[in-house]
This record gives sequence, structure tokens and C-alpha cells, in this order.
Amino acid sequence: MFDQPITAFQPGPGYLSLKGLPILTDPNDYEGVHIAVETLASDLEKVAGVKPEIWTTTAGRSRVPGLIVVGSLPRCRFLSEVKAVNQTSRPSNSSIEGTWESFETSICTSPWPVADRVFVIAGSDKRGTIFGAYTLSEQIGVSPWYWWSDVAVESREQVYALPVTVRQGEPSVQYRGIFINDEAPALRDWARDNFGPQFNKAFYAKVFELLLRLKANFLWPAMWSGYPEPGSSFFTDDPENQALADRYGIVVSTSHHEPMQRSMTEWHVANKDTGAKWRWDAENKSTLVKHFSGGAARAKPYESVITLGMRGDTDKALDMDDPVDTMRDIITTQRQILGDVYEAPENVPQVMALYKEVQSYYEQGLDIPNDVTLLFADDNFGNIRRLPTSAEQQRRGGCGIYYHLEYVGHPRSYKWMNTNSCGKIHQQLSQAYDHGVKKLWVINVGDIKPLELPLTFALSLAWDINSTTSDTIPAFYDNYAAHTFGSDHATDIGRLLLNHDRLLALRRLEHIDTDTFSVLSYNEADVIVQRLIDQENESSALFDSMPEAHKAAYFQLVHYPLRATRLFIDLQVSLAKNQLYGEQRRNTTNVMATRVLDLFDLDYDLTQQFHHSPWTGDKWNHIMKQPRYGFDTKTVGGNYHTPTRDMIRGLSFVQRRQDSTPIAGQMGIAVEGHAGIMPGLANEECCRMQPSRGGRAVGLHLPSLSSYGRSSCYFDIYCRGTRPVVWSIESRSHIEWLSVTPSTDTLDPDDAQDQRVCLTIVDWSYVPVGFCAVVDIGIRSTDGDYEEVHLPVDNRRVPAGFSGFVESDGCVSIYVGDVPLTKSQQAFYQHLPYLGRLPSGAVGLASLPSPDPVLIPYLTYSVFTFTALAPATVTLYFTMALNAHVDGTPFAYDIAMDGVVKQGVPLAGRCHASDLPEGWDNATQDLVWTRKHAFDMAVAGPHTIYYRPLARGVILEKIVVDFGGVRDSYLGPPSYSPVEGRPVVRL
Repeated sequence: MFDQPITAFQPGPGYLSLKGLPILTDPNDYEGVHIAVETLASDLEKVAGVKPEIWTTTAGRSRVPGLIVVGSLPRCRFLSEVKAVNQTSRPSNSSIEGTWESFETSICTSPWPVADRVFVIAGSDKRGTIFGAYTLSEQIGVSPWYWWSDVAVESREQVYALPVTVRQGEPSVQYRGIFINDEAPALRDWARDNFGPQFNKAFYAKVFELLLRLKANFLWPAMWSGYPEPGSSFFTDDPENQALADRYGIVVSTSHHEPMQRSMTEWHVANKDTGAKWRWDAENKSTLVKHFSGGAARAKPYESVITLGMRGDTDKALDMDDPVDTMRDIITTQRQILGDVYEAPENVPQVMALYKEVQSYYEQGLDIPNDVTLLFADDNFGNIRRLPTSAEQQRRGGCGIYYHLEYVGHPRSYKWMNTNSCGKIHQQLSQAYDHGVKKLWVINVGDIKPLELPLTFALSLAWDINSTTSDTIPAFYDNYAAHTFGSDHATDIGRLLLNHDRLLALRRLEHIDTDTFSVLSYNEADVIVQRLIDQENESSALFDSMPEAHKAAYFQLVHYPLRATRLFIDLQVSLAKNQLYGEQRRNTTNVMATRVLDLFDLDYDLTQQFHHSPWTGDKWNHIMKQPRYGFDTKTVGGNYHTPTRDMIRGLSFVQRRQDSTPIAGQMGIAVEGHAGIMPGLANEECCRMQPSRGGRAVGLHLPSLSSYGRSSCYFDIYCRGTRPVVWSIESRSHIEWLSVTPSTDTLDPDDAQDQRVCLTIVDWSYVPVGFCAVVDIGIRSTDGDYEEVHLPVDNRRVPAGFSGFVESDGCVSIYVGDVPLTKSQQAFYQHLPYLGRLPSGAVGLASLPSPDPVLIPYLTYSVFTFTALAPATVTLYFTMALNAHVDGTPFAYDIAMDGVVKQGVPLAGRCHASDLPEGWDNATQDLVWTRKHAFDMAVAGPHTIYYRPLARGVILEKIVVDFGGVRDSYLGPPSYSPVEGRPVVRL
């Protein structure tokens, strides 16, 4: 996607037309090269309409306008012949000779009389050649995912090779690939429909080709154990799978708990009747040794990476008295087996997955041979647990990372569709790379197809870590859109995908419940849903304008994710409103219940449209069938298991044929930001309801309006009975600067919507300077119902010359990404504009070794407060990350204000085994850490907050100073622009 151009579709000086040119390849070259050449020929036919002949000799051939020569330096004799006649006029390919997976392309003089010129794709080895061939395929317009996503290939009258020599050096990461995991029910059932009852060679041929087109070379194959019994086994489901992988050029390994090229399914099948247990003890050790030996011997003819170690059955910790000593014996025995099979254990690449408790064994002193790759892991939710030390980076076996884009496990699974933000993937993987994690990246992709976009992004970084930076992520989306759909709509599609990414960064879909986004505070839920609706509408318009040939891919890759996300979140928010309205006894409770059910049906309709497409028929039946509604929220501590069937719970209904009690009346009032005091409940002896008095008046206090914050708010008028409500606002002619719209209307009990009344400051210049009071607004119905709402208005002003953030509505909220870095700060910090939950991004230390903390300048934030409070609460919101440093780097920060300095405040403690830091369960779903500090702000006026991180990975998104006005919400109070400009809310 980001490779240097080697093709064009218009002629130019020195260009060579590739249309119809034969492809010359050495019959002695690797079989994988021949497979790639066959595919390249088909791709050229798709684009140019003529399928090239494939030649293995030039002898006896008729003259042609040119040739495409594809070969590897070790095996293709034609490359030597080309070099012999071009060595004085063309750069040699000696720079790639002996390198790993490199290739070179160039137009050269032909050494054969059948053609004058040749376009050469020369690879340093088998996969280097394959990647060169597939680079040509991609650049002529064949997406790596063309089969998997039904991407249309645009016909071209001509395709030209450019007269430039392009060298692609060694990839950034040596082994790069995927783990097909948690493949039931979606991928499993889809594959059974299309390829048979097992994951056979026909299925894996599609996977292998996809990986190579994405310039990947590594696979942990599908291994789900269980229904249908006995589960998946790459090695036995189809005996040809392993040999086919090797022919294609895919390096096969086995997952973190399947050692020695054996699947757990194989063990269960082989020992179903023997009574042998997956346990390294005197009773079972000999059986396990035989099992491991068989796996190693079977793998010997093929290119493999052997997984060492052992976890307990069903991917749990070893159940042994001394697991560290047990693991030592396991590794020693496995290495002896490899020595017997491969003559010496170091003759075959090996990996030790430091997953969960295995990491703690290593840190407790478990010795792992130097030639074995240390495979570190994330927390299963995209947060890397451990980075290698400088000494570990020098290991002969190098270091790798096991990284999840989906997961089944605690605290809650996520596996339906993509819920990964590329900003987070980039930050985590690039930081790992900077710490020497360059040997192996394995990405857990579940069902493959739903995770096309983040997998493409991750593998593009593995191929070239510099292909995307933290601030060029939009370019990735634009390029992805252009390569998939052509240039006509690329900018619009890229923007849509980027905006969707920013919404995914709020929270993973399966982690969203009815109480996640506030339907009361800061318009939070409504703003999010409206953003989703706007995106969906834009996508629908684009969809309608797309050529018919692109609609299948557009639906799968763009429209389905956007619409499915909107339906899911809209349903959760609507259910929350239904429950709130029920407590308030609104007539529209039932309307909202119907809306929830309608959304529930629309969600299923959309899935069925994916499964039974008007463009591709039943090709993708089952692939999006993962249930996602109905997670268990009642079990103490949570229940991570995905639902077996979609279900919604907690719908509320009111009795529409019944009036409220007379003391409550038929007119209801609900103000923004408050559910109401004793909503729906009344005691005629003590609750005089008209208007609400005493403690109940709190439930009718609106958010404060401020010249430095919001200028409008609302309250709802609703029916709670069987009769129409004719209402009006009492006269307020003395407050000309306050607009109340509408001021009178009639509500019918069958109306589908309640009446929203907006209160807006018309012009702050009309409000008396220094005005700070509560405006009471009365609402009366013709039935005699009466209520008052209370609107705080604050027009206090800061002194001339102040620059910074000003208190409004009882707090100060700062999006730190909105504050420009000074020139001196830029030497230490970087703005990460596409990381985190906020539209402004986040700020962290630059991507270089952390300097001495004493040298790091503070970031400063000026605030002005009207409230004096001792203490006030300062809350910091940090992008979710783990303390991955073990070299003594403090995963901490300093914060100071008004002379009080708090140094070395830990953000999160080190994590060992499964004992992740306190609060991880919530933070990994919230996608932020929050840390609260108390500061004495007993004097109103200007204050300065000083902050600095002490390590990379300590990344700040937001600061909130609370003077008692902060209301419960997911994202916290929105930020307003500093006083230099008019206040513009950003949620």
C-alpha cells in the first residue's frame, strides 16, 4: 500500500507496457514462486483483459514486445543472464543478495532475441520474490483482499512498468502473521458451508494467498477445541495442510498453549480412551514426550517456528506445586527432542510465549535459551504487558509480540467485528518496535474477515514500520480506500473510516451497556448517537453513488460497520432512555420501548443482508453471526462469555390507559442533567408536588449557563396520563436576554415525542456583567398543573489579559490535545492526534528514549476559578496502557499546583502473571485510567496546573478540575475553548 510506485496506467518516456507480455520464470525456482506467478498472470488478466503466457524458456518462442521476468536470486538462472548484459548500464541487485525477503524491480535490456526489454522482479529468496510479484498485483489495482471482500478490479486499457529501479529491503519484522482464534461460531460455520466439515487445504489456500498478498509469512492456525467434536487441528483436519503451507511459503507455528507443532485437539483425540492427562508429572510425562516428538518429526520437512513450553489444559495455568521448576524440565526435554530431530536444537527457530503466568515464571528466573524468541504479550485488549530490556533485545532469538484484535475472556469478550482504533494499534506496536520487538509479530484476528482493516494496518507496520506515523493515520485510510475502491471516492471513504475509528476509540461495542453513555449529562449519549447517524447518512449517500461493481465491497467494509455500530449504540441508548422514561412515568416510555424492538430487528435484518447479499448471494453466510446483545451483567465480578443468542433485557412500559395520581398531575417536567427526585413516586401526606419544594427542587435545577461555557440547555415537558396537556411558560418580559422556545404548546397523550424546551442566552453582552443568580421559570397547564425549573446563569468575567481555561458549570475541563506544544516542549513531547477517546487526541513523550526526568519540562495549563474550594478535585484521564517497563523507568507522572508538588505518582503498577494492576478490569473497557488528586484551591482566581510524564506510555488526554459541578458521565465534562475565542463545546 505504501510501496514506491513501479507501475502507471498512462504511457511515458521509457515506460514498458505490460499488457499481454509473457511471464518468464525458471522451472527450478521455488514452488511458491510458481504459485505467485500463476496468480500474477490471473491478476494481469483481470486488469488488462489478456492473460499472459507463462514461459519457462525463451527457446523456440516468437518475438514479443517485452517480457516480465520473475525469479529468486538463488534459483532463477534468467536473472544472471539479465545481469550479464546490464551490469554496466543498470544497478546490480547485489544489494539484496543474501537478505531476508527483499526484492528489486527494474526495466532492463533483454539478453534474449525474443524481446528488446524486460521488466524484472528479482527476489533475494522465495518470499522476497513472491512479495515482489504481489506488489505488482496490488499496484495494478488488485487488492490483497479482493476475494475476501469481493473487491472489484478496474479494467485498464494499458498497464505500464516505470523505468525506475526500486529496491524493497528487509521488512521491519522478520516473522509477521496471524492467529486464527475463537473461530466458532462464525468462521467455522462459514468454512463448513464453503469448504467442507474441516479447515482443509482449500480453505487454507485462501488464507495463505491472503497472507502473502499482505506481505505476511507466519501462521498460528485455527485450533478451536469443542463442538463439533473434536475441534480443529491444522495437521490432521487435512494431512496436506502443512505441506501446502510450505509450498506457498507460509511459516507454520502453533499457538501459545500448543507446543511442539501439536494441536490440543490432537491430544484430546489421541488420549480420549487412554486416560492420559495433559499434565507434566510422572504418570503422564512419557506420553507427552512421545506426543511432542511426533510433532517435531512431522514438522522437520517444512519451514516452522516451534513453540516451546506448556500451559494447562484448556489454556489455563499449570496445576503444579512448583510450576517454574516444572517449566524448566519441560523446556529442557523439548530441546532434547529438537536436538534429536534437527541434529541440534538451534537448527530450527523456536518461540517461548510469555503469556499471562508464563511471563512471571520467566521473571522469577526461568532460563530460556538465547536462540529462542521471547514472545511478549498484550493483556488481550491491545495493551502490551511487558517490553524487553536492552539486554533482552540483544538475544540471538530476538523478541516478539502476541497482540489481540479480538478476544474471548475476562472481563468481557469482544469478537463480533472490528472495534480497534488504528491510533492505539500504532502507538502500542511502534513503541514495541522501538524497544527491539522485531523478530515476530503474531496478530490474533479471530474470524479474519471482520478485522480486515486493522489487520491490514498492523501488517503494513510490520512490513515497514515507517509506513505510517502517529499523525499520518488519515493517509493510511485514504490509501486503503483508494486501493480498495479507486480514487473517485477515496477521500470521502477515507474520512468516513477515520471518523468511525475515532468513535471506536470511545469503547469496544460489546463493552457498551445501557448505562455506559449518559442520557442525562452533557448531552453525551445524544451527541454520540448523532455523530453515528451523520456518518451512516453520509455512508448511505456514498453507497448510492458507488458503481454497482463496488457495492458488495463497500457494504462489507464501510456501510455495514458504520450502520451496525449505529444500530448497536442507538439501541443501548434508547433502552437507557426507555428505562429512565419509565421511572419518570412518561407516556413516551412505550414509544421508546417500541424503538428498542425496532432497532433490534433492524440489527438482525442488517446481519441477514450481509449473509444473503444481493451482490454475492450466500457467499458470506454465517460470518457476522456472533451474538452481541445480552452479556451477563448480574454475576458478581462480571461474566466474560459471549451470549449464545441475542437478547435484550429491562424494557419498561407504563399503563397508557391510566392517569397519574392527582397530586402528581398529568404534566411532567424533566430537566437536562437530572433524573428527578423520587421520579414517579408520591406520598400525598408529605409530598406537595406543585411546584416541587425543598429537596425535590434539586431535581429541577438545570446546568449552569456561562459566558465561558454553555449558552443553552433544555428541559422536557411530557404527558403522564390519558388527557392532552396544554401548557405555557409564565411571563418573563423582564429577562430579555433569555430565549425560551417554544413558550406554549399542546401535548397529545399519543404523541411520539415529548416537548423539548430550549433555554438560550440570546447575547451575553445583554446579560449584566457579574450577574450570577438562578432564574426561576414557571410552567403551567390549563388543568392547573404547575412546576418551576431553576436556571443558574453566570456572567462573571475574568480579568483582562488572562489566557487559559475558565470555570463554568462548576468545573474546568481541558482537552490537552487542544493546547499547542511550545518549541521547547516539542523536543520532548509529541501530540498524538488520533489516539484516545477525544477529538483532540492526546499528549505523551516523543518516540525516543526517555530523557532524565529532571530534564523533562512541565506542561502548563492556566485556569481561572470563581469558586473557592478546599480541597478541589483534579482528575487526570490517561490513555489506557500498562507499565511495560522493567528497566526501572517509572511509569508515573508529576503534578503540581499552587506550590504543592506531587512527584512520581504511579499510573499503574507492574503486572505479573494474571494479577494485572488494580482497576484494570474497568480501565481496559473504559480505555482510560483516571487518577484523582486533591488540591487546596481556597482562593478564587488564576491557578496553574503543572504536569509531566516520566515514561513513554504515560499519555494524557484530559484534565478536569471539579468544584462540585461535575455530573456522572462516561467521557466527563466537555471542554470549551480558552478565553481567547468564543466557547465552543467539544464532546
